Amino acid sequence: MARTLNLEVERDHLVSLTRVSPLNALREVIWNSLDADATKINISYELDELDGIKKIIVKDNGHGISHEEAIQAFSSLGGSAKKTKKHSPNNRILHGEEGKGRFRIFALGGLITFISVYSDNGQKKSFRITLNNNRLKNPEVEDPKNVSSSQNTGVTVLIDNIEENISKSTFGLATKNKIAQRFAVYEEAYDFEIFINNEQLDFSTVVKNTYTKDFKVDYEGKEVAFSAKIIEWNFDSETDLFLCNPNGIAYQETNLGYKPSLPVTVYLLSEYIEELHKNSKLQLENLDEIVQGAKGQIREITRDYIRERKHKSSHEIIEKLKKEKLYPYEDEPNTPTEKAERQVFDIVTLEVHESSPDFDDQTPKSKKITLQLLKEALENERSDFKKILKEIVELPENKVTELSEILEKTSLTNLIDAMKEIQDRLRIVYELKELLFNPNYKDKVLERSHLHKILKNETWIFGDDYTYGADDVSLRNVLKEYINYLGRDELVEKIPGDEKLDKNIPDVCLWKQYNRGTSGHFKNLVIELKRPNKSITIQEIDQIKRYARVVHSDDRFPTEKTEWIFVLLSTKLNDDAELECNQADREWGLIELKPGLKVYVKKWGDILNEAEARHQYLKKKLGYEVKEEDEGIILLKKKYKEYLPDLVTKIGN
Repeated sequence: MARTLNLEVERDHLVSLTRVSPLNALREVIWNSLDADATKINISYELDELDGIKKIIVKDNGHGISHEEAIQAFSSLGGSAKKTKKHSPNNRILHGEEGKGRFRIFALGGLITFISVYSDNGQKKSFRITLNNNRLKNPEVEDPKNVSSSQNTGVTVLIDNIEENISKSTFGLATKNKIAQRFAVYEEAYDFEIFINNEQLDFSTVVKNTYTKDFKVDYEGKEVAFSAKIIEWNFDSETDLFLCNPNGIAYQETNLGYKPSLPVTVYLLSEYIEELHKNSKLQLENLDEIVQGAKGQIREITRDYIRERKHKSSHEIIEKLKKEKLYPYEDEPNTPTEKAERQVFDIVTLEVHESSPDFDDQTPKSKKITLQLLKEALENERSDFKKILKEIVELPENKVTELSEILEKTSLTNLIDAMKEIQDRLRIVYELKELLFNPNYKDKVLERSHLHKILKNETWIFGDDYTYGADDVSLRNVLKEYINYLGRDELVEKIPGDEKLDKNIPDVCLWKQYNRGTSGHFKNLVIELKRPNKSITIQEIDQIKRYARVVHSDDRFPTEKTEWIFVLLSTKLNDDAELECNQADREWGLIELKPGLKVYVKKWGDILNEAEARHQYLKKKLGYEVKEEDEGIILLKKKYKEYLPDLVTKIGN
């Protein structure tokens, strides 16, 4: 005898649950079987005389649905027993808990029959549950009957009245691959097999490579743990990002944010995602700062993975180019910077070899020129890189975009840029020492024509806290610049002309604005340069003090909110200046100290040694040593040739 149930829910809501893709409907059937501890799931279909699908059968060997569970589950939406149970009898993490998945099966057909065989106190029992698309609110549940003890437990789902859009292609290779994508991570945690028309979906044959990396997202002083799982496939795949619980149950498919150039699927696993799912907040993941932070990190992890895999693939091609003497690098890379740059070049070469229409057909000379152009574009101005790829190498647009991703957005490229900057800084420190102390240079170096022009672009020498503000202007205009920086444009015109201000012209003004504990508090640095061959005297010390006092006394910059640091900088001091700098009650060189004001005299040697010391640890890690020998000031000449023409002429190239 069958019992007709009455679902206490609007039919429109039930109908909305049936509007999913056939693939998602199949996934729901599989999840139901897995939640019932099935180790074998077979999906098959029967054909009619026109070779169309007339019935779909899904059979598993799980523990089945008990009659009591069925009455509860099909009497109300959300009445699933999984709501209160977190684990299956065999301790699998449960996927479904809302009781909605069974209605999504209607995307395959209009008449659904569940045949359950279960064990009740040692007795095997069986019954049917029938769902009809025309009577969604009234499932029918038969009374259980005793069956043979030799009968296996499990659920068979019969789907009839097949939807018009369902055909044999629904169960083809594309569907198998998408099912593999959804269940691959879960399959690593639990043992089960999936068959489609008796053909096993073998995860080992479709998975080419896997990679896992744990990471954390900092949010409001707390660390949230995540794990990134990347699976590379042996089939072409649209890239997906699945949001999963720690056991690999994929709750939601979302957008990774870019298209990798390898067939990968990315899984973001975390207890935090499980909590969002339980609280029905996962659909709002685009508004969740923690999930967005994790997605940002997983994109970088994926890019690094793609880069590393492509680098390995490039090895054979690179070796061939080396044998043919076409490879543009002669020596092996030594420093981490050189190794990273070489890796990027090899990846680019691989893409050119695989994607350029006629690269293989080019003459050796033409190939060599192409590779040399790519090398120079990577080493110098990457803005030319896309143009070379498009117009000379003739790569397809999508490949140009992919390579631009590698160059512009990967952490590798950021690392290369950072390492280059450190190496350049160390070189500049060395070369500035040459300019300031080498007898061949120092008498020819001028503060405004040379030092001033260089330092306005190399303010890191004085500390990375400062950004370049204004140079070679009267202090009146420095005040204007500073007020503009504060966003107080209305005050600019109110600054009166002042003879004292107009006469005092600092060489370089650097500033940094930062919160000193209270909003609106600022710190400023003003530097007065002297040429290397000029000794600082009491006259110069009096001058820098005068600069400082004029600015410090201005009412627009209250001392309780504004700190000024003035520095007089040269290579040497006369005896009177040394005496002025060596005061017993303060550090050497601090020649004036008031609330909100410090005035220093500093030596170039101390400044450059401090700058070098700040980079010393990274210098050691990079394995980089500045080559001195007879190279002179090669980097400064290259970077500032427009500022140093007379100096270059005088001391040669």
